[in-house]
Amino acid sequence: MSRRSQRPIRGPYLISRRRLLATALAAGTGVVLIACGDDGDDAALAEAVDRPVQAPSTEAPAEQPAAGTEPGAAPEAQAAGATEPAAEQAQAAVGPAESSPEVLPLAPLAYVVPREMRQGTAFLVAVDAPGAGFASAAFDGQVFTMLREGPRFYTILGVDALAPVGPTPLIVSVSDATGVPVLRQETLITINAANWVVEVVELDESNQELLDPLIRFEDETARQPHVRTETPERLWDGLFDPPSIGVITSGYGLLRSYNQQTPEEYHSGIDFAGENGDPIVAPNVGVAAWTGKTRRRGNGLIIDHGGGVFSGYYHMSEVGVEPGDLIERGDFIGRIGATGLATGPHLHWEIVVHGITVDPVQWMRIIEIPDPTEQFDPANALQAPNQVRA
Repeated sequence: MSRRSQRPIRGPYLISRRRLLATALAAGTGVVLIACGDDGDDAALAEAVDRPVQAPSTEAPAEQPAAGTEPGAAPEAQAAGATEPAAEQAQAAVGPAESSPEVLPLAPLAYVVPREMRQGTAFLVAVDAPGAGFASAAFDGQVFTMLREGPRFYTILGVDALAPVGPTPLIVSVSDATGVPVLRQETLITINAANWVVEVVELDESNQELLDPLIRFEDETARQPHVRTETPERLWDGLFDPPSIGVITSGYGLLRSYNQQTPEEYHSGIDFAGENGDPIVAPNVGVAAWTGKTRRRGNGLIIDHGGGVFSGYYHMSEVGVEPGDLIERGDFIGRIGATGLATGPHLHWEIVVHGITVDPVQWMRIIEIPDPTEQFDPANALQAPNQVRA
């Protein structure tokens, strides 16, 4: 990775949680103060407008006298006593050696948190499986390889703002170190309707031209590849800080009605009000994955936080980093502007999980953020240990 020779401005722009709560409470949804055209990727709207797991003991069991020998017998006698009958009994119980499967030190325990969620949110799939070699999750027609941190495998998945509501299947699969499947667990998660409200946005003639579907497609084509290439390592840690001190003027998921027309898009992030040139800071650790400009989003930046999690920043007047730059929490990354489809200076901020935009507010709340380091009660696992075999 390249590293900029001058360390950008940071520190003074870190934003307290108290300020965050104040700005969140000030957010409005019915009347637009400042708005942008950063909307969801769906072309049409749908109708619905955790006792920690204890690792097994690694101490070897005390040696026991072999069957058919006296406790005080010499080692040679013990060995002799264990040769024929015991060995034959063990072989008869297990069967042919080649048919004995690899057994993990601890049966895999799979968790989905939460099991019930609303549209536009992210959730965690985790597997505690010491000794396993591979784990994956199948969801919404895709298979996601889980990251590994110690004995835990996990992935974070996103639910689109307009995803169908109701029970949705999820499959968790685990293989041992040799590639032999040891777990295949299918479960259902519940997606509830978010009941998004309509937000009316008045556009002038020049901005209205940017609603052209071809311009929208051009914008998505430029950005989408950069939020779908996964770094197989988690760079971010803990809660995300807000990237601006401005008041939140528009929330995620609002259905956008431009100039009183029928809504055809939803707001794919949250907007922070500000003045031209106000600083924007990094909410967490990552690497600059893309910088550029499109007619609809204006000047933009995408940060890769690892493991399929990205953040996006748009309508900027200045981008302060370059692709490949390592970014620390609180680093200066650019300035607020009004480029692209915007009715005034502001920052449009997105969180993207495996290509799906989700509500950024979830990532700023400790009780909601998907935490891959969370300890779980085995009683809440998808299945009991004695049911692991596929």
